[in-house]
Amino acid sequence: MKAIQPPTFPVVAIEGERDALLAPYRHAVSAMPGAIVMPGDESALASPAVRGLQQGLVDAWDAAFATVALRWAQTGCNTVLDPFYAALLPERALAATLELASGKALEGDKDRARVAAPLAAFAEWEWFKLRGDKSRLAHAYEILLADHRYRQSHEKRRNGLFAGTPGPYRLNATGRFMLGGRIVPSLALGSSWVDACGMQAMAGRMLADMARVLGHRDQASLLDWDLRDLAARMNLVMWNEDDGWYYDLDEHGAPLPMRTLAGIFAVLGGVAPRNRADAMLAKLGDPTRFERAHPLSTVAASEGDYRKRDGTPVGVVRSEFNVAAWECYFAVGRASKGQQQCESHLRRVAKVLADSGELYLAYDPDRDMPAPIPDGNSGAEAPLAWAAAIQETLSVLLGIRPHGHRGELELCLHLDEKHRVEGLPFQTGIVNFEVSATPMSGGRRSVEMQCDIPIKLRLRRGESSLLHELNPGFHTLQA
Repeated sequence: MKAIQPPTFPVVAIEGERDALLAPYRHAVSAMPGAIVMPGDESALASPAVRGLQQGLVDAWDAAFATVALRWAQTGCNTVLDPFYAALLPERALAATLELASGKALEGDKDRARVAAPLAAFAEWEWFKLRGDKSRLAHAYEILLADHRYRQSHEKRRNGLFAGTPGPYRLNATGRFMLGGRIVPSLALGSSWVDACGMQAMAGRMLADMARVLGHRDQASLLDWDLRDLAARMNLVMWNEDDGWYYDLDEHGAPLPMRTLAGIFAVLGGVAPRNRADAMLAKLGDPTRFERAHPLSTVAASEGDYRKRDGTPVGVVRSEFNVAAWECYFAVGRASKGQQQCESHLRRVAKVLADSGELYLAYDPDRDMPAPIPDGNSGAEAPLAWAAAIQETLSVLLGIRPHGHRGELELCLHLDEKHRVEGLPFQTGIVNFEVSATPMSGGRRSVEMQCDIPIKLRLRRGESSLLHELNPGFHTLQA
């Protein structure tokens, strides 16, 4: 078996004070190799995995976000979803948690509790857009399609909507269905969840995109039909016109009026029409709702349960939920606002890192300090926190958006300072680029680009964009 090298990530620099925003990224890329568990004495898994928040376990939620981050590595392990593909449950569904010692799925009280949230399709699609490996996509597609069909058969309610199980969906991160600091299973399991529906829609949409790339047009049409049906049901009963948000429903179909970041999966899943998506994103930027001093709070500040009696926040800043929220901004062409929020987030994270020497998964929305979470203290030095910092920096702050299925690399320019990225993988090659500082006169900026494969480079600032077709070599462009 060929030895797998530790992952090495692109070198990034910003000229001036805002280089401090890269401290979380640099900390994360130096720590991330230590989070990879190779097959051997410690792990009975067939392929590399990423450590979870609990000792001796690896988690599908963490693996999905870690794969999104590891795709940026030049070398080494790029995906940590493979152990979950190799250890499918008997019903052909992805397990939520695997044990390192046995390599098998962690047993739960019920079969559904062992099934992962549908995030793997998101991770695989993002991996393909950067790496362009169609053979891997074909392998993952068949597994993920079976997983999707299992959920259609076993997690769909009579009303055509979905619910999952609390752990795999990180239900406690958004404070829903909780009493006395604990989730009430009878309430949660009897309800229809907006995030479970949105994630199912997102998985279906991305599986349809995969099917089209792989030439499975009939399957793509069926997946599109499922998506339209689910979107119609969500838009009919989960949307509240007065509040402009998507809500969970109780067992009787009545809305559960707690506004949380769970609703953003309706945007990421392609469920929300454009006018509703715009209204929701406006609330993400509202300081009385989600954009607190440290964006974004998982529970709106207007909620009565925003903080407990002892002052502990119920709504916290969860880095992986921020990643999902900022992907919504890019999906609807509002990238600059998401980049501004990401800059504010990274500035707060960098300050806590400087004070404590650690990255955390959860932060207080109003103070520069970590926040406790039920599923892992505050997530200190969690691999999931490192993965989120990598994705936030490269994909959001620097606006590097690969569209490998059409051979296009997009740069959404946000920083005014001169900045550079060296060793960025794209498709089968490596890209280096440097963006000049914004001229005082307001003129155009120059972008120096070096690539070793032909690429289409799209430079975007706000709603304006320029597309350049580049051959291998060194190029100086005007943005």
